[in-house]
Amino acid sequence: MTMAVNLNNSSPSKSADFLANAKEAFGDALPDWVETLANEANRTSATAVAKRIGYSVAVVSGVCRGKYGGDLPAVEAKVRGVFMGALVDCLILGEIGRDQCLGEQKKKHVGTSAVRTALFHACRSGECPHSRIKPTDGGANV
Repeated sequence: MTMAVNLNNSSPSKSADFLANAKEAFGDALPDWVETLANEANRTSATAVAKRIGYSVAVVSGVCRGKYGGDLPAVEAKVRGVFMGALVDCLILGEIGRDQCLGEQKKKHVGTSAVRTALFHACRSGECPHSRIKPTDGGANV
């Protein structure tokens, strides 16, 4: 009589449950955008989500754990734009996603087209209510 012995004692790999972490961190006050971020990280991966919003995996994880100490409103704006369809009315382009708005604000002036130049100046003029750049900054403060 032979006996089967399982030599593989390693437990199955445990992956992070971002939604569980977020619920534990925020409780009943879980913001809708954090829930969306956590659900997307669970559905795909933290790496994929981080790439889509333009942040690192550490930021995604930190936000879901309620421990991100950086510019939380900027992350929220990206998540709302990428995953929740938040739109803004751009002075130059018209209706665009909030994430695209933030991306345009980060771009340097290259003067390759009249639209690029107009966008650069509109984001820095102080006239756009969606710009995160103070008119005196002149740089990408987004």
